[in-house]
Amino acid sequence: MKAKKLMGMIACASACVSLSAFGNETNGWFGVTVTGETVNPVNIATNGVGVAQEGRLVLEDVEKDNPLRFTPDVNAPTNRNDGIFVIQASAALTPNSTNDLEGVDGAKAGFAVGIDDTNATNYYGYANNIWHKLTGVDVVAEGQDTTFRLILNYRDSKVDFYAGAGAGTHLGQFDMATGTTAPGAIDAYGTGSITSITGEYEVAVAAYDGKKYGSGAEAVIAKGNGGGAIQDVDPSTGAVAEQKLADNGLYAWECDVLGIEDDAQIALTNNGIIEDGGTTYIKLANAVEVPEGVSVTFNVKNGSGNVVKESCAADAIKIPLTTGTYTIEPTITATSNE
Repeated sequence: MKAKKLMGMIACASACVSLSAFGNETNGWFGVTVTGETVNPVNIATNGVGVAQEGRLVLEDVEKDNPLRFTPDVNAPTNRNDGIFVIQASAALTPNSTNDLEGVDGAKAGFAVGIDDTNATNYYGYANNIWHKLTGVDVVAEGQDTTFRLILNYRDSKVDFYAGAGAGTHLGQFDMATGTTAPGAIDAYGTGSITSITGEYEVAVAAYDGKKYGSGAEAVIAKGNGGGAIQDVDPSTGAVAEQKLADNGLYAWECDVLGIEDDAQIALTNNGIIEDGGTTYIKLANAVEVPEGVSVTFNVKNGSGNVVKESCAADAIKIPLTTGTYTIEPTITATSNE
């Protein structure tokens, strides 16, 4: 019996070279929509398989060896990503017997609807050459669109599957086979239809130990107690930047953790007067919200660069009540370091 399946969003291992909670800044990479009988690709090419009609790209018995293939423009995002990509699609997937779900040479991730031997229908995700049953959300009626997302983390070789309205329901995370740094192509075959596909990537902000991260906090957590320095990532080129201080005297990744602009000072409020060890201090409070998993303390230095108060808590930054110029410097560490 010929398998009638549409395995959407196969991120192949070919071509490209250069969601984490995936709450960081993302940029759009590519998109495909269908208007009437016209396919509208942006930063992506198609091989013309399938028929556009009534706002859908329709596939009928398309063979795996000659699939509908979308090939993203590799020049669009690859200099700024941190190795994490999101592919989202709206497609009508024809259910297929799980006995007919095959491996896909070179593919990193995939998505399908399967019917097992007990006649139960579930979504299935392909990762590390294995089809995994995905539970947690009901499969839509046949012929209706499924909205699903794949978060492809090439940095750590993980893939997360989501399905359902809005951001979707998280259906699981699995190891992804290594070997590429970005989606090279997206294949679909079998029987079904596609309404839209979009791709975006997480923007790199900081780097540590040869890996890029979408936030300074993630780089801090990755560093932990490790040696070496966290580095900034040039926002225009994606290149790992030299350690240069921003206009406010901090590194750009430190500004990202503290949620302030590169030319802004840390917001402080007067929190009263305090006596400590025979010295009178003005106690200041830092209004910055620190991301989960990260801790920030503050050293106070005098005009000679000497530390006069070390490791102050954010709500008790102590400035000596004496004439002079003082500098407040944050020390950012992972919470697990404490």
